[in-house]
Parts: sequence; C-alpha cells; structure tokens
Amino acid sequence: MHILLIHQAFVPPQGPGSTRHYELVHYLVREGHRVTIVASDLSYLTGKRAVTQAELGDEEMLDGIRVFRAYTYPGLHRSSFWRVVSFLSFMVTSLFGAMRAGQVDLVMGTSPPIFQAVSAWVFALIRRRPFLFEIRDLWPEFAIDIGVLTNRFLIFLSRWLERFLYAQATHLLVNSPAYRDYVLGKGIAERKITLIPNGVDTRMFQPEARGEQFRREWNLDGKFVVTYAGALGLANDIPSILRAADRLRSNSHIHFLLVGDGKERTHLESTARELGLTNITFAGAQPKTKMPEVLAASDACVATLQAIPMFRTTYPNKVFDYMAAGRPTILAIDGVIRKVLEAAAGGIFVLPGNSDAMAAAVLQLADDPSAASRMGASARDFVVRHFDRDGQARSFLELVTRLVRQHKAENLYRRLGKRVIDLVLALAAFLALLPVLSVIAVSAYVTHGRPIFFRQGRPGLRGRPFSLMKFRTMTDARDVRGNFIPDRDRLTALGRFLRSTSLDELPELFNVLKGDMSLVGPRPLLMQYLDRYTPEQARRHEVKPGITGWAQVNGRNAITWEEKFKLDVWYVDNWSLWLDLKIIAMTIWKILKREGISQPGQATAEEFKGTEVG
Repeated sequence: MHILLIHQAFVPPQGPGSTRHYELVHYLVREGHRVTIVASDLSYLTGKRAVTQAELGDEEMLDGIRVFRAYTYPGLHRSSFWRVVSFLSFMVTSLFGAMRAGQVDLVMGTSPPIFQAVSAWVFALIRRRPFLFEIRDLWPEFAIDIGVLTNRFLIFLSRWLERFLYAQATHLLVNSPAYRDYVLGKGIAERKITLIPNGVDTRMFQPEARGEQFRREWNLDGKFVVTYAGALGLANDIPSILRAADRLRSNSHIHFLLVGDGKERTHLESTARELGLTNITFAGAQPKTKMPEVLAASDACVATLQAIPMFRTTYPNKVFDYMAAGRPTILAIDGVIRKVLEAAAGGIFVLPGNSDAMAAAVLQLADDPSAASRMGASARDFVVRHFDRDGQARSFLELVTRLVRQHKAENLYRRLGKRVIDLVLALAAFLALLPVLSVIAVSAYVTHGRPIFFRQGRPGLRGRPFSLMKFRTMTDARDVRGNFIPDRDRLTALGRFLRSTSLDELPELFNVLKGDMSLVGPRPLLMQYLDRYTPEQARRHEVKPGITGWAQVNGRNAITWEEKFKLDVWYVDNWSLWLDLKIIAMTIWKILKREGISQPGQATAEEFKGTEVG
C-alpha cells in the first residue's frame, strides 16, 4: 500500500514542532507500507528554510519515508496577506510535487492550512484515489473567533470551501472528540468520520530524568522551572504567561522557560524587556529529539490559548507531551482537554487569560513539590493508557487499509459490477415474476384497455431521454372539453393496488436489461423538470436512474422535492455495492409496509415547479 500525504507543516524528529504525522506514517513504513510526503521547504514554526535551494525538489529519505520539498513563499511570519500568499504558493507547488509520487493508493490532506487540502483533493481526483481529509483545527471558525478573519465575503468563501472539502472527502479524520461533534453538526454522516486523537510517543520521555545538562546550559540550576513549549502565535496567549511572570518576579527561585518560535516571538521578547522580566527565558525552537531533555529539566509546564469559545474543542499536542514527561500541567485552556487533565489528575486548571490564577497555580506547585510529583506521575500513567501513539498508529493503519480496500472493491463495482448485478438480478426477477407479470397484464387489459403499458420519455444518465415502461394504473377518461380528468378520478382500484405494492414498476425490468436504468439509482422524473433543477439538484443525473433509490427508502413521495433531491445527490456521492444491497433490502420492507406512496392530499406526487434560491 502506498500513501501520499500533502502536509506543509510536516516535521521530522530532527525539526521543531509536532511530529504526530511522522510517528503515524513511520509506523506504516515499519509495517511494510510505502509513504510519500510532499512538505514545505520552510519550517512552519520558525519560517526558515528546511532545505537549501539546491536541494529543493530532491528526493529525501527519512527513516524509510520518502519526502519531496515544495517551494513556499517565505511569508509565514509576515502580515496575514503574505501568510495567505505563502499558503497558496504551497497549494500550487505541492501539486507538482505530488505528481512525482508515482502510483498511490490513497491521498491524505490535512488542515491547517486548509489550502493544502485542496491540492490533496485535486490530486486524488486526477488519480481517482480515495481522499482522506484530516481536520487538526476548525478552520475558518478559529480564525473568525480570534478576529483574524473579519471580511464577510471571505468568511462566506471560507465556509463554502470548508463544506466543499467535507463533502468531497472520501473520509474525515479528526483529532478531537469535539471536532467530530462539530463536523456532525455540518450534516456529515457519522460513518464518514473517524477520531484518532492527538497523543504522544510515550517511549520518548523518561519521567525520572531531570535534564541536568539542559539546566546547566540555560543557567536553570536551583530554579523551579515552568516551561511553555510550542508556537508563539497570536492564538497562544503568551502575554498571559508574561503577566504571570511579572507577578512572580519577587520569587527568585521561579523561572519561566518559553521554548518555541512563531510570528509573535519578536514582539513578546520586546514586551518582556520593557517589563524588565529577568525570570523568563526565550529558548527558541528546539527539535523534537531535544524535547525529552527540555521537559525533563522542567518542574511544571503550562499550556495556554486565548479565551475564545472554539478553542474549547481542541486537543493541544503539547499537553500530551507534558503528561508523557511526567510533569504537572497548569492548563489555561477550557473544554475537552480540561476533561482529559482532570480525569488524569495531572495538573491544575485555571481560567484562560487569568494570569493571577496562573501565578497562584505556579506558587502552589513550587511550594508543594511532592504534590506536583504525584500529579506528574498520574498524568504519565493516564496518557500511557489512553493516548499512546503506537495504539493510535495502529488505528491509523486500520483506517487507511479499510479505505483503500473499499475503494478497490467499489471501483470494480462502479466500472463493471453494478451492470453485471443489474443484468443478473433483473433477469432472475423477470423469470421469477413472469406469472405475476402475466396476471397483471391481463388484469390491466381488462380494466384499462389497450395499451397495457405506460410509456413516457424520461431523462436518464446525463439527462439523455429514454422510454420508461410501467403498467398503466389510470384510465384515459376525459371531460366534455376533451381534457383528462384529475389523476385521483382516473386512478382505478387496480391502479391503486399496483401503486401501493409498487407492482406497476415491474416493466422497468426491461429498461434495466436494456441498460437505460439500474436497479438502484435516483428515480427518473419528467423531462420538463430538467430546466427547473438547481445545479446541485441536476447532479442526480450523474448516475443511471433506478427502479428504487435512496430517496424511495427514506420517504418516497411523502417527503418534499428538495428533501428527495438532497437524498438523490447524496446517493450519487456515496453509491457502493453495500449501499445498493441495503437499498434493495429496505425497498422490499417498505413495499410490505406500503409507506410513502403518495404526498398528503395527492394521488401520486405534486408537480415539481422548481426550488426558490436565495
């Protein structure tokens, strides 16, 4: 199996930042699979070049993982405009990098930034491979809540892109349970979402270690060290840590260590100098291989985010690292991660942005080192049991294996299997029901006269017309002016019986055998409706029409046209062998129960006159 991951912020252990993806895909490589990654030539955390210009585009091997670096405009630490330019540049160049990957079985895109997920979708579409979309934060909602994205038109476009990618993805992978709830709220089916939470390679960290060498290197001997390790960005609310340090400046044994980099670093360092803070050190970005020593040199750790509602949904990587290192966490983030820390009894929660409470929590831990040690040990035990990376990597392998197998099975079914099954089942049904067809034909002739079949032009695949066949259920009765009388008056007792049992549809088996229709698909409606569909509703013609369909087993004529078309389009995006078999089984049950035959107050279904838009 060959997996392609397009990830602008991919970080190997030798680099600074989260190594979640390295750890997940390295497990795949150890299990004998191939992985190719298209990554940026810039460090997402520092904004510096990860490779030289001469090395750009060269194939790089990292512990069996093949990596191609794609050019990215160096604007990550500049204004929002140039930051977006940087994202867009990678979106374009990463697509060219993906072309070098060769044949792949699955394409994975990840967000943020969301633009790289567009590259992954396009490449998956070109190669006709499943597209796995990983959601690592809720863009654009985070940007809107934090005030970075304010233009109404851009917000509209961003939310449209979000919904589009959710719909186009074969499957969605989320790393927080709250993200799953959010995506479900967008109308995405639960079966399309898998949760593999953020976690940590617990083997990297030794809780008993004390990081003596790092302490000596940074003049931390004899200090109670409180460490923040992560991005120094607008969302991370580092100013609250500076304020806490300011309140604790008289406690000379307490020292704050900020390990990381980001757009706000220069401003934060300037603020610390203006405040005259000598109890805080900016250590810069450190490679992940260095983080066990950094955290070993720490007595407590702190995690912060701004106090906005959407940040309650996140599982920050740094917290799991802190817990794996056996260090108590001062957590200034509410929501789902607070539940984890409290279940682990692994630290102290303080309200986001409350620097007084943060300073008090630091003093509490500094004054009671045995309690701090117990919290750290409890945190370590909890994260080993519930958030260890090996277990998550196994779940990731199971997910991508299932998606690849499903795609191969469905691809065969879509190319050949559906038509074969249509022919076999339609012919078998025709032969088995021949006595029933004969009885109905004779009864229809006696009741309705000639012809016994109702034929009408209907739109088929891509809207091309074909002649639909059904048993007649109404007479040709007309009024004195020669116009047909209402349907309910022309519908005979035999016709009502045929419709309630769906036996009037049996001649459509001939349409299936001819290839005009399938057993399962959106029902073929009237030709005059073609001009009344919205572009989205018209997508129901991207597959052959069917005798039965997803709308028929979810309400049939008892639901509105808009609901029916939404179900039809959902089927177009999701049809498979198992779904078709499910619909056939549900159809038999619905026929037996005689549900949804007509719209209320109608003999059949009222005319579709178009959907109002806007």
